[in-house]
Amino acid sequence: MNRMNYLRVTGLIIFILFVQAAAAKELLLETRTSWDGGALAYPQGPVQISSFILRLEEGDQPKFHCHPVPTMGYVLKGRIRVETKDGNTETFQAGQSVVEVMRTMHRGTAVDAPVEIIVFYAGSTELPNTVFPGDAAAARYCKS
Repeated sequence: MNRMNYLRVTGLIIFILFVQAAAAKELLLETRTSWDGGALAYPQGPVQISSFILRLEEGDQPKFHCHPVPTMGYVLKGRIRVETKDGNTETFQAGQSVVEVMRTMHRGTAVDAPVEIIVFYAGSTELPNTVFPGDAAAARYCKS
C-alpha cells in the first residue's frame, strides 16, 4: 500500500472510530433548572470553566455556601444529602448528576460513607465560584 492510500485508510479508520464514539454517548442530565427548580443564569464577563473533585468523609458537614455561577455535579462514589438554609433537602448517589442551587445558601453531608463528586462551574474570571456567609461577596451574590 502506498503512503497516500495508507493515510486515506488511516483517516477513514479514525473517522469511523470517532463516529462510533459519538454514537455511544449517554446523556447524564439535561435541565433548565437547579435540583430545587430554581432558575439558572450565566454570568457576565470573560468565561472560565472550572472542574474539581470534591471529597467528603462520612459525617463531614462543610459550611453553608452559595454559587453565583451555574454549577453541576456528578456523584462518583457514595451518597450526599444536600440541604438549603431554608430547609429543602435532596439526596444524590453515585451515578447521578445534579445542577446545584444558584445564589442559595446550601451544604452537603456525606451519608453512610465517603463521597466523591466531580463539580463543574460555568463561571467567569470576574466572579468567585463559591461564596461563604460573611464573605464580602455574600450579600451581593447570595440569598440568605
